[in-house]
This record gives sequence, structure tokens and C-alpha cells, in this order.
Amino acid sequence: MVKNDSRLDEVDYKIMGILQKNARISISKISQKVAMSQPSVKERISKLEEQKIILGYDAVFNPTKLEKGVTTFILCKTEKCQSFIEFCENSKEVSELHRISGEYNYLMKVQTASIEDLAHFQDLLIKFGNTKSLVSMKNNIKSRLMF
Repeated sequence: MVKNDSRLDEVDYKIMGILQKNARISISKISQKVAMSQPSVKERISKLEEQKIILGYDAVFNPTKLEKGVTTFILCKTEKCQSFIEFCENSKEVSELHRISGEYNYLMKVQTASIEDLAHFQDLLIKFGNTKSLVSMKNNIKSRLMF
């Protein structure tokens, strides 16, 4: 069980793994999978939420069906950090932005309908500095943590 010091045991990790695969699974099914009572499972999940280990439950969308099928990772080297962040926050193409170490200081995940749309987006980035784009050919492992 989750303790006050936030240490997790094997059952907590198993519950989190189950929820990560299907956040809509019922408490009843989770309790069967971890061989615990439903109230015990519910209590563990509640504690994980209270301790901000579980931050939320997200819907996952098919980018191709939403005309966002071209995924590109763009490295950006800029000295205009605040205006760059604001630009990214206001750009519907940017789905993630990470501050990173190394030669470049930002890594963004961009999703567009086409290569032409990507080229237009990249034209908008020129004013911020140097960029390097890497178009994703295939996502072999979806976003996850290992439990």
C-alpha cells in the first residue's frame, strides 16, 4: 500500500501499469488482476491521486484521423526563450515542448497534416534561431512509463 513517505510497493506499480494501458478499466477488473478487494484497490488509487503520483486520466487520439499524421521532432537553438515559449504555446502544431541540455535548448514535438504544412511551420521558426527537424517514420513505443 502507498505509505505517507510515497514508497510504492509491487501492487501499486501493477495497478499503475493496468491504468496506464486502460484508464477506463473498472475497479472490479483491477481488483481481479491484482487479487485484492475492490475497496482496497480504490483506496490505493485514491492515495496515488492524493499524493500526485497519478496526475490525471487522458484521452488518446488518432492523429491521422485528425489530419495531424506527420509527427516531427524539432530541435531549436534560441536566445529568445520567452517569445519562443509563447509562440509554441499559441501554435496548434506544437503538442510538446521540452527544455533540454546540449547544443540546442528546446525540443518540440510538432504534428501537422502534411510535409507542406510542416515546411510552413518551419518558416515561422526562422526568426527564433537555428533548428534541426527529424520527421518520425513510425512510433514503435507509445508514451509510457515502465512498471
